Amino acid sequence: MSEQEIREGMLLAVWDEPPLDFDPDTLMRRVEQKKSRRRALVAVGVATAMIAVASLSLPGLLPRGEDGQLASSQEPPSSSAPPSEPVDEKARRIGDKLVEKFGQRMTNLKEVYADFRPGVYAYQPNSPTIPPHRPNDPELSGFVHFTDHIGQTALQVVVTRNKAIETYLCSGATICHNVAQDDGTTVTQIQFVEGQEITQSVALRKFPSGYYAQISSFSSNPATGSGLRQTVPVGVDVLTALVTDPDVRWE
Repeated sequence: MSEQEIREGMLLAVWDEPPLDFDPDTLMRRVEQKKSRRRALVAVGVATAMIAVASLSLPGLLPRGEDGQLASSQEPPSSSAPPSEPVDEKARRIGDKLVEKFGQRMTNLKEVYADFRPGVYAYQPNSPTIPPHRPNDPELSGFVHFTDHIGQTALQVVVTRNKAIETYLCSGATICHNVAQDDGTTVTQIQFVEGQEITQSVALRKFPSGYYAQISSFSSNPATGSGLRQTVPVGVDVLTALVTDPDVRWE
């Protein structure tokens, strides 16, 4: 028998015997350590896979801007209020709409146009200069000019936040009463009568915010002080319809 065969025979005889320094407790600890490492590696692998899936699906769920970029959660959209309307533009807008609505209600009129100015109270259109602004002047005022079967005249329009406009409104008036509106505003209807003729009719609308819009009709032309008539060219009912028309945005 060769030396190699003897060596192999001896190894086969003791192959299932533990080594001389064999410690069963040490063996069990090593087995548990290997199991712990294996669990940790599996957990890391699963977490990595979940992160990869989430990274692929989230871009489709997150909001994007107009340029296709993901919206930033740290920069919310601006909530600043829009700039207020310049008073010149407001005067032009209100004047144009009043002309339109007035012409629809009184179809027999000619040459209907508006002439409003900001910060001036009851100015004279024919004056060569604009009067200086005063603290109690309204936001804007002016006239809606028109020509009827008698001649040229105008309606006077005042828009203001000054509550003094209603202080003496009914003083000396023949008729003065309030009419509540469905939108929370109130319209004060006023008429001044001399004899059998109405010399002045007024519709004043007060908003909950303290804003006032007033339209007046006189027996003379308020823009010139001339053109005396027996009665007002426009009654209080038409003035009320104009001052409450939802298409005329006063505020």
